[in-house]
Amino acid sequence: MVVGVLAAAGCQNNAGPKGLLDKYFGSAIKQDYAASYTCYYDAYKAKISEAEYVKHRLEDPAALRDYKILSLRQNGDTASAEAALTFIKDKKPVVIKVTENMIKEHGKWRIKVW
Repeated sequence: MVVGVLAAAGCQNNAGPKGLLDKYFGSAIKQDYAASYTCYYDAYKAKISEAEYVKHRLEDPAALRDYKILSLRQNGDTASAEAALTFIKDKKPVVIKVTENMIKEHGKWRIKVW
């Protein structure tokens, strides 16, 4: 029961877009996908259930090992960041660059995927 409470609080108190990204990527590194799911905005959670998200993430053999935020731009209640993500594939590090879009929703920053 305590685990569920902690996961539900995953991204509740983030300090701006950088705080959101740190919680989102940090929980993914720990493979705490229930916590990383809480970082998404409502439209995503309306289409993808937490159980579906967690199941999909656990099926992916390449777990996130590290991240570095390369750039971060904020414009009012929206933000965008480029990050370098390091995965281990075939025992070798693989780095990919991604763009994460964020939106302030209900007073809190959230990952926006669509």
